[in-house]
Amino acid sequence: MGYAISWLAVKGKPAQEIREALGFRPTGEREEIPESEFSAVEMPNGWYLIVRNNYSAPVASDEAIRKLSASGCESVTCSVEEHVMVSTATGWENGRMKWSIVHDCDKGKRHLDVQGDLPPGFAAIRDTLLSKSKPDVDYIFDIPVETAKSVTGYRYDGDVPGLSGDVFQVLEPVPSQKPSLFKRLFGG
Repeated sequence: MGYAISWLAVKGKPAQEIREALGFRPTGEREEIPESEFSAVEMPNGWYLIVRNNYSAPVASDEAIRKLSASGCESVTCSVEEHVMVSTATGWENGRMKWSIVHDCDKGKRHLDVQGDLPPGFAAIRDTLLSKSKPDVDYIFDIPVETAKSVTGYRYDGDVPGLSGDVFQVLEPVPSQKPSLFKRLFGG
């Protein structure tokens, strides 16, 4: 068994505004470990984290993250699929993706696609994990994960720093409010 998750961390906006912008609402349930499809926590360091227990579908689309980051906040995403050893991380600011790191073991054990203006800790993380590289252990997988952690303080397989107990708030998507055909045709 292994993790297959995606997460998004946002800093610079209140949690409620982030949820509204991304189309989520709290259910009133809480959990210690993010096991629901969507859960969130306000971290002590100012990041608001939303975790999705699904690798194949991100927490939010690139377009939603672009719009959110254009309104004065910073966003970081991370996705891991341990079953096939794929990990990704991105950083967003001012409405654009600032950096991206991808490791896909199917493209080679040492595969690493890096783009953009990377966070200050990236080079040390990369060099340390590359130096540990062994034929039977995929340390490259951790480069995107550790880079995202260096920015936000969160790693998917660890505790939220400074918090304990049922810290994750379960979220649900807000149903689309598209007007019916009758309302579109006749108003009201």
